Amino acid sequence: MTRKVDVAQLLLEAARQLGETLEPERVYERFHVLLADVVPHDGVVVSSYDAAEGLIRCDYAWVEGSLLDPATLPPVPLNREGGGMQSRVIVTGEPLLANDVVQRTAESSGTYYNVDREGQVRKIPEMGPAATTAAMMAPVKDEGHVVGVVQLMRDGGRYNDDDFQLFQGLVGQMAAAVRNARLQRERSRLAAAEAAASARAAEREQAARVLDVVGDGIFLVDHDGVVALWNRAAEIITGTAGAAARGRAIADVVPDWDRLAARISVLEETASPPAETLPVDMNARQLWLSFVAVRSPDGVVYAFRDLTAERRLDEEKRDLVATMSHELRTPMAAVYGAAQTLLRTDIDLGTDQARAFLEMISAQALRLTQITEEVLLTARLDRGSVHLEDELIDLADLARSTIAALEPQLPPDCSVSLEVEANLPPARGDRDRVQQVLVNLLDNAVKYGRPALAVSLEARTSVVCIAVADSGPGVPHVEQERIFDKFYRSDPQLTRAPGGTGLGLYIARELIERMGGRLDVRSEPDAGATFTVQLPRG
Repeated sequence: MTRKVDVAQLLLEAARQLGETLEPERVYERFHVLLADVVPHDGVVVSSYDAAEGLIRCDYAWVEGSLLDPATLPPVPLNREGGGMQSRVIVTGEPLLANDVVQRTAESSGTYYNVDREGQVRKIPEMGPAATTAAMMAPVKDEGHVVGVVQLMRDGGRYNDDDFQLFQGLVGQMAAAVRNARLQRERSRLAAAEAAASARAAEREQAARVLDVVGDGIFLVDHDGVVALWNRAAEIITGTAGAAARGRAIADVVPDWDRLAARISVLEETASPPAETLPVDMNARQLWLSFVAVRSPDGVVYAFRDLTAERRLDEEKRDLVATMSHELRTPMAAVYGAAQTLLRTDIDLGTDQARAFLEMISAQALRLTQITEEVLLTARLDRGSVHLEDELIDLADLARSTIAALEPQLPPDCSVSLEVEANLPPARGDRDRVQQVLVNLLDNAVKYGRPALAVSLEARTSVVCIAVADSGPGVPHVEQERIFDKFYRSDPQLTRAPGGTGLGLYIARELIERMGGRLDVRSEPDAGATFTVQLPRG
């Protein structure tokens, strides 16, 4: 009875001590310390068993006062027939007490090994008899499955049943402590993994936020040619939403991608890639985009900047120089020639001739003034510094007075008809600027169209419309939006088209739109063109 009490107290103390650490290696060490005081032994080995691999590996080994490195001991394959004492314990799940180890190893068909204090492994009995005389082995179980085995050995003497019972009890306490330690380690590993995953997710989220606020478009094309990333700037620049781009082949997202990709140099992450500016047609718009590309583990990262406005500005500068040099040269030459003629003393000019030269100078000076005013007005419109009145306009009266003022300047074969809807309501806008627009439209109709010209006024739901129609060759469909661009001329070489800066329609549309209206053109080949101004009803 006294022994049972002592054993119980020992096991309780063992449970307390073994449970104080959460490191399996420390549990093995404390287990060995507890054994040393109660069960004589010359060696103790704790092994784990991997059922998937069928291998037994050493986790802890102490032999004749020396603690061995488990990594130096090779794994042992399980003998599924139960040959060998360790394999028998794992296969049967039952503990084993053997006081005849020398005899067992000499006669049994199993495989046995002896490990000395230097860690040298000898196969027995081939390399000599077993040094161990008695051994106790107990399985380590987890939810009914054997996951390891503990061996206690002595080189002289025997183990009795009391030793065997105490050994099993201590092994049970050790197994519980090891399971708890491993669970805690797994929890810590999972917590660390979760923290790392959260950190990576936070980094990705931060990177995504950064990508969404940068001004450059960025997209990632994976190794299969599929768009994996399409940032906010890419959406804004191209007009293609991220949801519509991601997960699709890049060739389906960006038209003519193969041609573009062949022009863009893709460099490694450490290199500084050169930029390549290329025209890209996206959603019925031509964009000029400057690309750089870098190869990454996930594919190729493309960054691009929208240079459309800068390129348009460069084109406008070139157009301005070309247009001004052409448009200014003719009137300046006429003014200079007429003035030089008037200054000559070797010829006697009559009064009529002199007056004709003066009228030429006056007309060309007026033309120069108009060119200058158009350029200056364009600059003011671009700066947003043009003031517009908001007043009620009687469009019928405005149209009549404008046509009457222009008729003396029209060619003899050119007539202008006017049709006004009955009870036409007034419009809102700046009267002088609306008249300026109407003059420009009529002037264009005379230059580019054929007689006769027709002006019509009508009211619609919320607007009042002025339509100016001619009978000329019309405006090709491809040019019907471009004619409202600055400096655009239907004859780029300025060889056939009538004189002009190419600013008139740009100014007209800008003025009308800033009054809350619209200016559009409708035309078919050889059927004339109709320009329609829509102004808000008063």
